Amino acid sequence: MTQPPLHTGRLILTPKDPYLLPEDPEAIFTQLQKIGLIDAPLQIGRAYLPGEAFMQLITFMGCSPAIRLAPDETDQPFCHLLLEGPHSRPKLIAGKNTLPPRCASCRKRLNDWQNTFKLREDKEDGLLSQCPHCGHSQDPATYDFKQSAGCGRFLLFVENIFPQEAIPAQSLLENLKRSAMGEPWHYFYQQE
Repeated sequence: MTQPPLHTGRLILTPKDPYLLPEDPEAIFTQLQKIGLIDAPLQIGRAYLPGEAFMQLITFMGCSPAIRLAPDETDQPFCHLLLEGPHSRPKLIAGKNTLPPRCASCRKRLNDWQNTFKLREDKEDGLLSQCPHCGHSQDPATYDFKQSAGCGRFLLFVENIFPQEAIPAQSLLENLKRSAMGEPWHYFYQQE
């Protein structure tokens, strides 16, 4: 029996403010095409092949990373980009690489973070979580996962990238900022 291809992980970019929804998400798509990050659409959802400037806008660590930039007859996973959203409220993206977040006040780990998000799924936005160490109240959507998870309403996935293997160039982050009302973007990684 043949094993399905292994998904290596993803780099995810989203506005730093998890509640921010760009006024015109289509403008972000247009900007990503204009700067050469994305190219031809794929047949799956809002997925795109990497564009001609992809390797300049995403910096890869290591001396010679093996990145498959297009599908081939082997049916192995390849790097492509997905646009997801807009969501009505911030969506949590976490994986097996996710570390417990830290309290914004005392910086101690919040080990019960998963239950907080389960409770939050049934409620409207505005549910605050209280730190068991110092009592500080914080919106779970603003937890600091140190690039191992995050929340957002509009997300850009760079698929089949090992966590920490790729970093968005400052020019990409600046372009995203300009296309999203001047609000900064950040990035994190997910491994399933």
